[in-house]
Amino acid sequence: MRSSRSMRHVRRALSFAAVAATAGAAQAQTVFSIEYRSPTIAVPNTCTGVPITEGDLLVAATPGGVPALGPLPPPCIFITGGAGGLGLPMHAGCVGHPPGLPCGVEVDALSFGTDGPLLAGMPPGRVAFSVDRFASAPPATPMPPNVGSEGAFGAREASADVFVDLGLPAGPIPPAVLGIGHTGLVDGNGLMGPSAFAYPGLGLIEPLPPGCGMVDPGDNVDAVDVDGPLGSAIAFFSLDAAFVDPLCGIPYSGSAAANGFLPGMILAKPAAGLLGVYAMPPMLGLDFVGPGTDDLDALAIFENGAAGFQPSPGPYMGWGGAADMVLFSVRRGSAVIGMPDSIFGAPIEPGDILIPPVAGGVSPFPGILFSAESLGLLTARSFAVAFGAELDALDIIRQPLVDCNANGIDDAVEIAMGAPDCNNNGLLDKCEWSGTTNYCTGKVNSNGCVPAISFAGPDMVSIACAAAGNAANIMVTNLSPRPAAVSHIGQLFYSTTGPAAVPFLGGTLCVKGPIKRIPPLVNTGGTVGSTTLCDSSITQDFNARIASGVDPALVAGAQVWVQGWARDTAAFLGVQLSDALTFTIAP
Repeated sequence: MRSSRSMRHVRRALSFAAVAATAGAAQAQTVFSIEYRSPTIAVPNTCTGVPITEGDLLVAATPGGVPALGPLPPPCIFITGGAGGLGLPMHAGCVGHPPGLPCGVEVDALSFGTDGPLLAGMPPGRVAFSVDRFASAPPATPMPPNVGSEGAFGAREASADVFVDLGLPAGPIPPAVLGIGHTGLVDGNGLMGPSAFAYPGLGLIEPLPPGCGMVDPGDNVDAVDVDGPLGSAIAFFSLDAAFVDPLCGIPYSGSAAANGFLPGMILAKPAAGLLGVYAMPPMLGLDFVGPGTDDLDALAIFENGAAGFQPSPGPYMGWGGAADMVLFSVRRGSAVIGMPDSIFGAPIEPGDILIPPVAGGVSPFPGILFSAESLGLLTARSFAVAFGAELDALDIIRQPLVDCNANGIDDAVEIAMGAPDCNNNGLLDKCEWSGTTNYCTGKVNSNGCVPAISFAGPDMVSIACAAAGNAANIMVTNLSPRPAAVSHIGQLFYSTTGPAAVPFLGGTLCVKGPIKRIPPLVNTGGTVGSTTLCDSSITQDFNARIASGVDPALVAGAQVWVQGWARDTAAFLGVQLSDALTFTIAP
């Protein structure tokens, strides 16, 4: 059986329509590319019909390119890899080429230069990344969906997904820091797979088991920017190496050499300008063994606006606009893998988030800003495995993808960390429930108080999640206590047909018939025999009523009107009545 926290993620359904209707929700276009062995290569893109290549930047075929639940059609080309886009000379000849045939245009890292910037005190949920088909997470990694749940046997869907951290502190974070972790942010196809999780997708094909075929059964996300370019006029990217994958013996696409560049270079393409080099490999701590021996595989940049690349003398946090923020990873097979990083002297892994060498560091190689272990990924460095997880794409998110309560944290991260999502639809309960409204007037009781009704659920949890077993308590307070010899009891009663305001037992009946009572009768408690205190109350769980199934009218979207009563032996007609409460049952 899944844990209750895992169950909160089942059916995380952030459809475009649902997100658009959620107050305060932030929506973001996700731009990405796919590897040349992906089966979506050569498929006509949904928007224009032009076949997709591994050099094109894509978006989901949804309003605004916002990820949504599937099934979805194939992606749209957002920026072509050819003329008018990234300007790759080889692109025109690659349009329509079959998957599995290297064609010299693969884009394997992307940034629009407006990522982050990464600052001290950065809130959680800021680092988004994708992994390759061989990636895995330590056993029993918490907060699914994650690389472990999506990449496990039977699922094999991690390589088309995008994940986000669960609260990394400001770096650098060494390999010894384990398991801060991550959760799913964007899915490949937006459908529930064998892992029993579904979240907003891109229209890609899944699954993709670890394997070495020239044409893969599923797609692999190769570059990503999850919150769109936001008007950026420059695309920064890198191209692919020509060396052989050490796990498969299959050559990488060699797109860098095919276009006259090195795979460790960061390239820049202005919207109205020529493709050029932004940063050479040695500036990043790469290619010390020789030109083309390292492959930059993931990329996040905050460009300070000054011409060219101004590397930070140390980890970017705190250096501000005098330097450019450049974060990256290196691909498996790069010569720098296993070399000591310049901050900790730890052997570099393909799952690490790296920065250019720091001034006065322990080596001339890149520094580890966020270790793969801190992201919740396996490494050969810290675990008894032959090889570690590889980052394929990276983004530092400027704003949460969905943040319905506007607290700066992605809703997916809040839910993974325990915020209520009792109906498992990926929306925080506090955002999708309209709350309660009091109306009508209570009856003054024998101790001179007016009983009051209110919702008492934690954090205004949705009234509709009976299947999840959570309570939605409604309580009536300010009740007069019982005399010593008489038991005072009370109960809630409700209607789904409307409100009322008619005389009733010396007070006002606030709900329209037919009226239904919620069993059982509840003892009110309080200070026995007091003629001045009103410290008695009753509490009943409305979700338990929904879960019982005895009232078929209690369904999502139904409006409910509820009132409370209790015995009051010293009052006129022996009854005390509260005001009333109305609410709509949440989805």
